[in-house]
Order: sequence, then structure tokens, then C-alpha cells
Amino acid sequence: MHRTTLFYLFGIGLCGAALGCESDPPLMAYPLDGITVFVGFDEPICGGTFDWIEARLRWLAAETGLPASESPILFHWLREETYDSCPPHAGGCVFENRIYSPLEVLSHELVHAHLSRLGSPRPWLAEGMARMLEDTRWDLPMEITAPSSLVAVSKPQQLDYEAAASFVRYLRDRFGMPALLELYAALNDVDAQGTPDVFLAILGVEWDDVEGGYYVTYSPDAVGSINCDFPVLVPEADMWTFPVDSPCDDAATIGPFLGWFESDTPTTERSATFEIEEADIYTVSVSSSANVSVYVLDCDKPLEYFSAYGTQRTEEIELLPGRKRIQIVTDIPDAAVGEVRLRRGPAATPVAPGASHTPGLPRHGRAWRDGADPS
Repeated sequence: MHRTTLFYLFGIGLCGAALGCESDPPLMAYPLDGITVFVGFDEPICGGTFDWIEARLRWLAAETGLPASESPILFHWLREETYDSCPPHAGGCVFENRIYSPLEVLSHELVHAHLSRLGSPRPWLAEGMARMLEDTRWDLPMEITAPSSLVAVSKPQQLDYEAAASFVRYLRDRFGMPALLELYAALNDVDAQGTPDVFLAILGVEWDDVEGGYYVTYSPDAVGSINCDFPVLVPEADMWTFPVDSPCDDAATIGPFLGWFESDTPTTERSATFEIEEADIYTVSVSSSANVSVYVLDCDKPLEYFSAYGTQRTEEIELLPGRKRIQIVTDIPDAAVGEVRLRRGPAATPVAPGASHTPGLPRHGRAWRDGADPS
């Protein structure tokens, strides 16, 4: 089994364009299905992490229709070294099929690596595709951004990633994923001036028609593709219970999420899914011995129903029918003990003013991602 297969590498032949081999520390390599993970830190890797990485790559291949490459993706799992390996202000980076990033932005960088064999289009398409397909939800503004202004951007650091993802999503929904991948390949190294001609050749429509259609159909729905391939919670008497403790060796725990700096506190994540059959008011209660972050998301709609940080919280939320994901984030050093309870019906005692009957809100990125955008 590849779970127990690892070997030491001393940087020979493993350095990307931004790395200096002579100073690289020894790495442990974990060959997974379609991706090899190179690790240079001492923290234990949590029990569900490799399964999550493989599952995300399988999902990406199925979602795009582009099979995984015969040459595995190479993932250098980094922390503060990201800033030595990638361009300034980048939370992660990709050189062909080689990724340099912390685990926080792997699902974004995985899109770049998976599509790298198709070429390197301008940032609006490369980053818009990655943002649309990554395992996070990001808010969109009410104000529309003109596609022409997105196409004109030549540097990722100057791009509005969410606006680009919204336009790419429109192209996928209107023309289909196969046509979008064909466009991706055809726009390899094509400048802004040449882009309209490629649209006409590949999609058979004038650029003005595409841009006009986007204006007419624009909706500020959150972008992203969250993962809901997690264990299913079964209710007892209209009550779902989820523990907040996340032992690293548990098969359901993903991590460590190391952050970008040595001073960052490593965290782990645990998730589960549950099914709501009837729209109603539900009460969610968090009780923990240490601070935890809790999220309740909709698997199929761009909605976040609940987010909280702390040790105690009770709130009434209005849930729509369908599959939901509950996610718990804890600090690795914390021995958090407790549970999250979700039950149908209003709270037994009044909740804080303004907190009751909170409708679902668009999901945005996790707080610890706000300081660095992947590229």
C-alpha cells in the first residue's frame, strides 16, 4: 500500500525554477494515486489527509473530463518556504505539474497542475478556473466586473479572482466544460488583443455577444466547489450530534494546516454531511472546552448557514432542504472536547437579538486564507 511507502530525497532533480537545490533539506516522499507528496516538516500528517488529496484529484478529473496525467503531480508541502519558492505575495505556485504551497491552498493549486498540460492562458482564465474549482466558497460583489477588463490583466496579483471565476463559470454553464477546456488550450500565450479571435474560432460567437450575455445573466452567487465527500451523520429524534475533538490520527481528520509563517498555529479539520428533508428553523449549539471554528454549508447551493469561533454558541438558522456539510477547525495543540448539536425547531431559550432566523449567506474564504491569495 502506498500509505506505508515513503522514501528520502535529497533534492536531486526535484528543484523547481524558484528553488535552490543545494540548500534544500531532506524530504520524505509519499507516492499517492496521481500525485506524490514531498514533506519537509516534522509535524505528524493526519489520518484523512492523503485520502482527501486523492479524492480531490479524482473529483477534479471527473469534473473537467480531463483524466489525470500519466506523470504524477508533484506536491511540495511547504510553510514559510513558500515565500522562497514562489513569486512575491503568492500563497502558492505551480511550475508545470509541480506545486509549492501549504495545504491551505492545495485545492486551488491542484487545478493549475492538473490543467498545466493544456498550456498557460492569461490570468483571468487560469486563475478564474482554479478559483471556480477549488474547495472553498468566495463572495461576489453586487457590482459586475467587465470581462474586457479581466482579459486585460496580465499579472495574477492585479486580478480580481472572484470576478474572474464568475466569468469562467458563465462560460462553462453556457458552452460546456469540453469547450471551456478547448478554449483554455487555444488561449495558451495569447494576448488580450488576440483573445476575441480565439473566442470566435473555438466557441463560434463574437466577443461582444459573450460579454453581453454575461451582463444579462450575472448573479452575485458565491464561487467555488466545496467538497462534500465526507461521512454522513444520521439524526436521532431530529438531532444531529458532531464531536469537536479532532485527533490527528483519526481517519476523518485532515491536516496539519501549517499556515504561511513559523508563528502560525497548526490546525486540523474534520467534516461530515447531513441531509435536511424539510425547510424549517433549526437550532445549532456549540459547546467546547477550547476555541473551535464551526461552519455549516450547503453542498449544492452557494450558501453558508452558520459560522462561529469560540467555545459556546447557540443560534437559530433557517435551513433549506438538501445536503449540508458541517466543518470543525481546531488548533492541533488544543485538546478541544465537546460537541456541536443541530436540532429541528427553535431554541428552548431566547437567543441573542439579531441572531435568530438567520438566512443562508454566501460563503467566503476561511479567515486564515485572507492574508494570501494563491496564484
